[in-house]
Amino acid sequence: MLEKQNFSIQDFESLNKLDYQQRTGKSHVFHSLEWMKIIQESLGLKYKIVTLKENDIIVASIPFVTYHNLIKGPCALPLQFSGYYGSIVADNDVVRKKILDQFFEYCKKYKLYTQIPEINKIKGHQGFLGYSIYKINLIMNSPIEEQILANASKRMRSYTKSAIRSNLVCCTGGLELLNKFYLLYLQNMKELGTPPLPKIYFKKIFEFLPQSTKIILVKNERQVCSGMFVLKVSKSELYAAAISTPRFYQTSQSSHLIYLQAAREAQKMGCSVMNFGRSIDGSGPALFKKRYGLEAIPLLMYSPNENWVVTDPEKSILKYAVAIWKKLPTPLSRLGGLLLAKHVI
Repeated sequence: MLEKQNFSIQDFESLNKLDYQQRTGKSHVFHSLEWMKIIQESLGLKYKIVTLKENDIIVASIPFVTYHNLIKGPCALPLQFSGYYGSIVADNDVVRKKILDQFFEYCKKYKLYTQIPEINKIKGHQGFLGYSIYKINLIMNSPIEEQILANASKRMRSYTKSAIRSNLVCCTGGLELLNKFYLLYLQNMKELGTPPLPKIYFKKIFEFLPQSTKIILVKNERQVCSGMFVLKVSKSELYAAAISTPRFYQTSQSSHLIYLQAAREAQKMGCSVMNFGRSIDGSGPALFKKRYGLEAIPLLMYSPNENWVVTDPEKSILKYAVAIWKKLPTPLSRLGGLLLAKHVI
C-alpha cells in the first residue's frame, strides 16, 4: 500500500492532548504536556509540535519553542531549557530521519536557527560533537558509597572519603528549600557569568511535577555550601537539572558530597541511573565529572548550519559580556536574568 505522508506544525493549544500523551508517555519528561506548561508559565514561551503522519497515523513528533534570540536571531529550539537529549519521539529510525529532514526544511524556509540534541545517530545528517552527558549506572541493592568510590579516580576517592568524614551535612526536601537553593544558584551563575533562570521556573517545576522533584543541600554549622535541583525524568533516571557549587560558599569537599548524595537519592527513588547533565567537552565541570568516575556519553547536535559549533563564551566575543556579568552585584544579575536567561544557548 502506498504510504501517504503529512508533515504539519501545531500550536500547543490546538494539540490533541490525550493522543499526544499516549504517544509520548514512555519518553522522558521534557516531552510531556506538564513541561510545556512549565516553560510557558515561567518564561512566557509557547510550544509548537512538529508531527509526521503516515496514513493519518502520527509516527513522529518534535516539540519546540520559537522566539527571537538575541544571539542567534529567530529560533526554533527543541529542548532548549532542559539540557537533556532525545528531541524526537519516533516509531523507528526511518521516520526519525524523515521528520528531521522536513523540520530542517521548515527552519530554512522561515530562516529560523535550530539545533537538535540527540543520542541517536540519524542517517544522512551530520551530528556535531562538543557536549557530553555524564551518568552513573547504579546497582539497586548495593551501597552507593561503594559504587561511587569504585568508579572515582584515586584523588577523587580521597576527597570523597574526606567529605564523608567531615562535619558537612546533607538534607533533601521540596519547595521549602527553594529559597536556600536559589541563593546558591544565583551566586553560582554569577561566578559563571551566565544569566540565571528566574525562581518561578524552579517553582513551576515543583507545581507541575511535585512527586518527581527534589532539592539537595550540603551545609556545615555556618552556611549552606552546595545545592542540586534534581528531577526524575523517567521511571529509571534521576537528572540533575541544576548543580550549584559556588566558590564563594564552598567548604572543604562539599561538591564531592553532593554528587554522592544525589546518587543516594536516585537509588531511594527507584532509579538505576543518575544523570549529572551535560558539560562542554574539555571544560572544568567535564573534567570533574570524569574524575568522579561518571560515564561520558557524547551528545550529538544536529543542525542545518554546516558550521555549527558549541557556543563557548571563552572562545567568542561573548567572553567580554561574561567578564562584565561576573562583576555585577547579585541583585542586578538576578534582574538581568529575568530578561536574558532565555537567550542563553
